[in-house]
Amino acid sequence: MLVFSSNAGTMIATKTLRDSGVPARMIPTPAGVKSSSNLCLSIDHAAEGQAVTALKAANVGITAVCR
Repeated sequence: MLVFSSNAGTMIATKTLRDSGVPARMIPTPAGVKSSSNLCLSIDHAAEGQAVTALKAANVGITAVCR
């Protein structure tokens, strides 16, 4: 799960990952995860490295990676 600082950041990340061919699903941020955003992205564990690389290349900041 990838957590971002805002809902807008989550939406930008969703588009970035879709354009990069990384499957991601927008879900509500779990109550136990501290974030100002109420949305996060669920990704397959095997795609985590590819997702983080694509987001860094696009200058999309990730607040946290939760497993």
